[in-house]
Amino acid sequence: MKRISVSKFNRRRRQGFTFIEVLAVLSIIAVATVGLMMMRDWAVGNSRVAEAKAQLATIQSGVRLWRPRSGIYTGISVTALTDIAALPTNWSTGERMNPWGGDISVTVDGADNSRYTVRYTGIMYSEEGARLAHDFAELAVVASFSDDTFTVTFQG
Repeated sequence: MKRISVSKFNRRRRQGFTFIEVLAVLSIIAVATVGLMMMRDWAVGNSRVAEAKAQLATIQSGVRLWRPRSGIYTGISVTALTDIAALPTNWSTGERMNPWGGDISVTVDGADNSRYTVRYTGIMYSEEGARLAHDFAELAVVASFSDDTFTVTFQG
């Protein structure tokens, strides 16, 4: 009868990791990766919303410069605002200028000429559009988001 020494057995067992140990480490790495991806998406979404808010503040400032004495906004547009440098000239017509790659438009409100409406189209993530609508609900006459379009109307 052959005897196996205990020290030889222990030496062989310590040479690598067990399958369970490897699975445990891979599971921890997977969970951490998913968490980081979610945080990255959240941060990117927040930066798009913050950029849209900054653009809206720029538009509001530009509208104040453009506003006629009559208070009637007939003829207002991104092009009209960039022509007098009330908006950055690279905005041109507002095409593909919002953080989602969609268009920005500024028009007179059809119901009241003393109001103007700003539209952001091409918003791919509904939670970001809904957040904009929520954030501007108390600052604007109307703020809404549907499909891929955020619409906000301001009193002049």
